[in-house]
Amino acid sequence: MSDDSEPTNIDDLIEQQLMFLREGGPQPDTDLQGIEDAQALLRVIDALVDSSPPSPPLAQDPVAIRLGLVAAPTGAPIIGGPADPIASSIREIQHRFSVDVAPASTDGTSFERRLECHSIVENILVVVAPAKASSPAIAVHARGAFALAQDLSAVVYTDATATEATVMTYTDCHQRLEPASGWRVGASDAEPESLLLALSRYLERSDPRWEDVRSLDASGTLSGMELDAAAAVRRVLDALATTKPRLDHKKLARDRVGEVEDEVFIGWARDVQRGSLDATALTELIRARVGDRS
Repeated sequence: MSDDSEPTNIDDLIEQQLMFLREGGPQPDTDLQGIEDAQALLRVIDALVDSSPPSPPLAQDPVAIRLGLVAAPTGAPIIGGPADPIASSIREIQHRFSVDVAPASTDGTSFERRLECHSIVENILVVVAPAKASSPAIAVHARGAFALAQDLSAVVYTDATATEATVMTYTDCHQRLEPASGWRVGASDAEPESLLLALSRYLERSDPRWEDVRSLDASGTLSGMELDAAAAVRRVLDALATTKPRLDHKKLARDRVGEVEDEVFIGWARDVQRGSLDATALTELIRARVGDRS
């Protein structure tokens, strides 16, 4: 190849496009003499790369590591020193969201897989992207990460200073049709945020807000249930009052029930509905009220 930046034939064009997708190299020029419909050829290359992400070496394969086929990777500690901006951001995330953090295995690419953050509902991979990595290259790497870990919910790509970070979900790293902008790939058109802010926003949207659950006012719901219980009890008592039993013991049972105030039965029904009164306890209350004539 005479000039690495200018493909001169189909082989060069393919090589340049693969470098662009995988390593963030310069995007090849598709307006080339002698190469018919270069755009169509590049779309085929993109589809092939998308369908089969490159596999890392066995010693660095996350699946092989999780299955115990190779030893777990060794290297930097989970949380770095005070001078590590990525570690500082993740420490703050740990404190605010109670996430578990573990070192991430490498995948044999120029993308540095640093940490895995596990919350109650999320499994997030933190990756340091190479300098000036292109959006297509990041999308290709994200597709590979999701292919290697089925429980992965998001990948956060950050620079080494933790000042520019983007959260990528499974949907974000695949081509999709948006009514306003057409076909596109990417997490957002917004400017990148700091690692701490980007990851905090994502977790705030997905994690349960337990403080909101604890402060929930359920009086409206319970009052509705209590009204239903009262209406149901009164319907049964009204139906019982209109019966004309022929057997003496049934007449006695009807009369005994009629002597008890409606609110007593309604209170029992509400306690059963709330789960504070079981069948055995209810039987004892009935016997104490009407008398045990067994």
